[in-house]
Amino acid sequence: MKVIIDADTGTDDAIALIMAINSPELQIDSVTTVAGNARLAHTTRNTLRLLSHLGRPDIPISKGADRPLRVRSNFAYHYHGPGGLTTRLPTTDQKPIQTRAPEHTLKAVNQAAGELDIIALGPLTNIARAIQRGPDAMRQVRRIYVMGGAVEVPGNVTPSAEFNIYADPHAASIVFDSGIDITLVGLDVGDVVGFGRNGTDWQAGTSIGEELTARIMQGWFDLHPDRDVYVLCDPVTVAAAVAPDLFEYRQGTIKVDEDGGTKGRTRAVYGEGNVSIALGVDRDRARSFVLDRLVTPVDH
Repeated sequence: MKVIIDADTGTDDAIALIMAINSPELQIDSVTTVAGNARLAHTTRNTLRLLSHLGRPDIPISKGADRPLRVRSNFAYHYHGPGGLTTRLPTTDQKPIQTRAPEHTLKAVNQAAGELDIIALGPLTNIARAIQRGPDAMRQVRRIYVMGGAVEVPGNVTPSAEFNIYADPHAASIVFDSGIDITLVGLDVGDVVGFGRNGTDWQAGTSIGEELTARIMQGWFDLHPDRDVYVLCDPVTVAAAVAPDLFEYRQGTIKVDEDGGTKGRTRAVYGEGNVSIALGVDRDRARSFVLDRLVTPVDH
């Protein structure tokens, strides 16, 4: 399964990228970066350093949007830590490729001829811009896995809105209205799967990915002494791409409130539509799956 991963690399994006790199089912074409959890300079730096640290500097990284389409930027440093991460990564000489994310995505989609999926872990600005510039080409994308939204549950930024959709609701509308097949992995399932403060399994590993995850997690719990659970929204989205049977879905369409007091709200209309909406998850199996994919495969 050939994929582009679009990320605003903060703490859970980093864990999701570790999982993706360690998933033999995924052939990672590239990673595109977007502003979201942190400014674009930070999300790009974090991605470059992470892939280098994991021994995968061969994966191209393309910088994308540094701001939403219309609304003001909202960052989440308070949640993810200074620079977007709770731990320091070694520096690297690796640089992003020159082609920016929308153009790079369109080129990759055309070359893949219907055999490319996108895993979107941040605000949907890059993907919306690619759709605006090449709507016919983007319809060749096989599926987009979107981490975002709160359909049957409350939001985490406002009572009705989840962070990624709230950060760029206009981009989200473009993506959901594109007709491309989408799997939506929102807070309905992302908030169900987590690591507990006193958990021992996420602290016990010795592979590069496990050790880095433990550092990120310990740093996050130190930053948030009032929190006992770290929810695994982005890792769960990678799980949905690799092991969709962990989830229960309903088909339909998604409409996004772009303005006003409910900005960022995701409203589902169930029935025929292009969106498979994850509304249930096998919590124990999904958590075990995340832990398993943090272990570096033998052949890496």
